[in-house]
Amino acid sequence: MATEPGPPRPAKGARPNLKDVAARAGVSRATAARALGGYGYSSREVMERVSEAARELGYEVNRIARTMRSGKSDIIGFVCADISDAFFSSAMRGICDVARRQGSKVIVMNTDDQLAQEQEATRVLLSHEVDGIVITPVSVREHAHIDAVTDAGVPVVSLDRHLSDAGIDSVVADNEDGTAHAIGHLIARGHRRIAFLGSVQPEEPPSLRIGKIRSSVAGPSRPSLDRIRGYLRTLAEAGLPADRDLIALVPQGSAPERRLEAVAAVLALDDPPTALFTADSYMTKSAFSLLSELGVRVPEEMSLLGFDDLEWTTLVRPRISVVVQPTYDMGRTAAEQLFTKIAKPAPAGGGRGRRTVVPTRFLDRDSVGGSAIDKGTGP
Repeated sequence: MATEPGPPRPAKGARPNLKDVAARAGVSRATAARALGGYGYSSREVMERVSEAARELGYEVNRIARTMRSGKSDIIGFVCADISDAFFSSAMRGICDVARRQGSKVIVMNTDDQLAQEQEATRVLLSHEVDGIVITPVSVREHAHIDAVTDAGVPVVSLDRHLSDAGIDSVVADNEDGTAHAIGHLIARGHRRIAFLGSVQPEEPPSLRIGKIRSSVAGPSRPSLDRIRGYLRTLAEAGLPADRDLIALVPQGSAPERRLEAVAAVLALDDPPTALFTADSYMTKSAFSLLSELGVRVPEEMSLLGFDDLEWTTLVRPRISVVVQPTYDMGRTAAEQLFTKIAKPAPAGGGRGRRTVVPTRFLDRDSVGGSAIDKGTGP
């Protein structure tokens, strides 16, 4: 039985081109270009035929040509310090979900928290003509490479850190109030000797001033700084003096042994703490590990409260009480702000940048017990 020949197909192994798509859809090459490029007029029926032909042939619209026609690449970038960290993987999910709804793709660049790698990442993303970038800056002081991105007309939103002098919008967790709530909970349970254990960026460490009456912290606007500020503020509000010996700050990226040593030093004090507040997930893991190794019972002999909720904190016993960062919501909010900027670009030099603060949550589980006052045996 004779059949009519169908539309020609590309030769085996050959990459399909626009002419092949047009022939398969039964339209002119110019009509296929309009339908795929999203410019000019094409009827719904023609657009469906052309799109179906492109899918059948495996044809991909040339990105550079599409960008030249529409002024958009439908691609955004996400530059993060460590994609294996649960914070960034969860934030990336929020960013990708928003991008998908906007019809965009996401290029993820991992920097290992190294400034040189971050600078290279922004150059690569600019070369790919991205429509915008969400970035967690390695440094909040050295950001000339980020300024170069905005100077090129590409919108940027900072995640987790605030570049106060760069005119860039940022999305951050409420690190200070989240910490204040956690320390307040420990104080309410009778704890008066509360250790603060955290990681800090070695290039931009906070500066502590611990006095008999008043204590303060200064430095670049980073999560670690805000968490220390929340700790000192809550102690002061409760009329408790800050003790420098109870504050251990370990350079970020240090070997696990450094964190274990910091926890051990606090536990070995002549007047040790009755509770540990660990200001990041790495320190929480180190503290719980060492307490278990030493046979220190939690919470009977030492209370433990951490910042960041990871899956393992509910798998161990006791389950760890934590401050929860809404990481997915932070990524989603940053992406939504970025797409708003892409749709309506702001004029250059538009002020200091808006700072969006996302609330944290406190989960009271099993790792915080009462101290002497809470148990009715104190003064």
